[in-house]
Amino acid sequence: MPLYEYFCRDCDGVFELLRPAREAPKAQPCPVCDEDSERVMSKQWAAFVFRDGYPRRIPDDGSHWHLGKKVSKPISEASQPYVHPELKDKDSTPAPTVEDLERFEAMTEARRTQSLEWGGGIDDKTQQGSEQAMLKKIRRRGTPRVEQEKQRIMRKVATDEVKTSYVTRRERDARIKRGPS
Repeated sequence: MPLYEYFCRDCDGVFELLRPAREAPKAQPCPVCDEDSERVMSKQWAAFVFRDGYPRRIPDDGSHWHLGKKVSKPISEASQPYVHPELKDKDSTPAPTVEDLERFEAMTEARRTQSLEWGGGIDDKTQQGSEQAMLKKIRRRGTPRVEQEKQRIMRKVATDEVKTSYVTRRERDARIKRGPS
């Protein structure tokens, strides 16, 4: 019978027992305090026993670790370096609603109107920031209804952008032809 090491958490001691291989993973009573103790990897063999390229934790509960954090399984698909899919930050941006899309449409229409009135783009940092935040939210996938509305609005915004750039370019060219006032 092989010799196995066990670790008692109550008395913080390590002890050895001769056990049959089929009973090795089972908890064994501590000879000092008689509490159930977990099997640990022997210090003599710990340097040679690895799980997924990393030394096993003691006591080894069969779990997987990624850069010091416990995960359910090792990385099995392509991912960013040093980032386990389970440990990635979840995107906290909520999915867009129809109201969000309508708000975005109104914002772009207001920007287009300002652009036409003033004859060019206006650098409003707060408006640009809110538009960027709205665009980030709109990029998230939503319900089929939201996706349909998103396609309609994006087509409208794209055609309006082309019209606006054409009108402002035409007005700019007319001003250049007229000369200084």
